[in-house]
Amino acid sequence: MKNQPIRDERILQAKQKIHAEILQIVFYIIAISFCVKSLYFGMDLKQCATEYIILVFVPLYQLFRSRQLGVVLGAYPRKSKMQHLFVMCISLILMFLIFYISGKQVSADFVLPFIVSFSAVFLLIRMGFSRLEEKRAKKLESLYDEEENE
Repeated sequence: MKNQPIRDERILQAKQKIHAEILQIVFYIIAISFCVKSLYFGMDLKQCATEYIILVFVPLYQLFRSRQLGVVLGAYPRKSKMQHLFVMCISLILMFLIFYISGKQVSADFVLPFIVSFSAVFLLIRMGFSRLEEKRAKKLESLYDEEENE
């Protein structure tokens, strides 16, 4: 048997942390690439398909994989309404920036219904998802506490 280095748990956790940070950096680079291609160069979705697929696939993979492993990645207290509103406003600004840069005409009849419908759907989904994850975290915590007490 060859000399194998001792697999210290701290080293494994550090490696996992580095890999997670690399994934996050690459994800943000891809998001910036997608924005630059679509906004600055005016490329359509077919030309940005790789970035788009990655931007959609990574969060979905994290969602499903965390459920398979029985962990909650967003295990933090429920975000305040102001944080939800801030993220929604940034999203709206980015969407209107995309419309403006792409040269599409946005009529006044379109703006108000778009803002209202987008805001309602965005906030419902975001707050609903955070509540579901909070309930799931409590359920998993009580499950793990029961296992420890046995």
